Amino acid sequence: MKCRLFFFLMTVLSTSLHVPVATAAASIAKTIVVNPSGTGDFRSVQEAINSVPDYNNQWIKIHLASGVYREKVVIGAYKSYILLEGEGAQKTSIEWGDYASDSRGHDTASCGTFTSYASNIVVAGITFKNTYDGYSHTKQAVAALIAGDKSSLYSCGFVGYQDTLADLFGRHYFKGCYIQGVTDFIFGLGQSIYEGCTISTANSVEKPGFVTAQGRGAANDTNGFVFKRCNVTGPQATYLGRAWGRYSRVIFYQTFMSDIIVPQGWSVWNSHGYENEITYVESECTGPGSKQSGRVRWKKTLTSDELRKFTDISYIDGEGWLGEQPQY
Repeated sequence: MKCRLFFFLMTVLSTSLHVPVATAAASIAKTIVVNPSGTGDFRSVQEAINSVPDYNNQWIKIHLASGVYREKVVIGAYKSYILLEGEGAQKTSIEWGDYASDSRGHDTASCGTFTSYASNIVVAGITFKNTYDGYSHTKQAVAALIAGDKSSLYSCGFVGYQDTLADLFGRHYFKGCYIQGVTDFIFGLGQSIYEGCTISTANSVEKPGFVTAQGRGAANDTNGFVFKRCNVTGPQATYLGRAWGRYSRVIFYQTFMSDIIVPQGWSVWNSHGYENEITYVESECTGPGSKQSGRVRWKKTLTSDELRKFTDISYIDGEGWLGEQPQY
């Protein structure tokens, strides 16, 4: 299923939860208000996004009033420079329940509650939830799929069971977010830094789970997931990740790990025989789950200089695009 997702999206691309406050790093050309009560410009999130012209090159803020928006939302590839802003992840949520192989014919690529293909997108203060009940039988049920370059997400929530967050393609920055799931619940080929995020397992009959399924497929691919000063917790046991791609790369840096981490820490999964090419790193982590005595032998250790290459913001932002976006 994930292989189909990869090829589908390559085709598409070729053609602490507080209320954030924006600063003046980027000027907002227009503000659109969404409120189901009818007091805003639109009642639905998708209607507001559709109103943004294709090939837009000025920042447009779409502000969502507090409440639950029960709809499926897509930002198309040609609708860049959108700031999608809620009133806090505990107050504003977008929820839908499609899942792979459901009666409507969805697969992993099309089941997401929120999907963003455009570059230069900022999202803040919103929870994205896939309402499919994966407790007793997990299926791919994406809460958010991010496939556009230069995407930043602040103080957002991502809630699901399997494949919760598809961090699929492009350079991404997640700060202060909450991500919950059971199986491969952060997956994809994104080149991303997660800073100050809470990563939580969910109760499920499937035990243990897997936090990440990173899909880097070649030695010269730059992508990988970096978790910086995060918190890994939750009610049930989990691996930190399993290798979806032969060169899968995940780094946990200065992260607290509760006792839910399986002693081995990592799984080779589909990349058996290529353990030496996988880059799984834990550096300066704390907590009972960070003990290294039972870890897989092929886990990597990086030098200080090698580690800095990934933990510095330049890993995703060498040219300064984050500073040109609305700041939170």
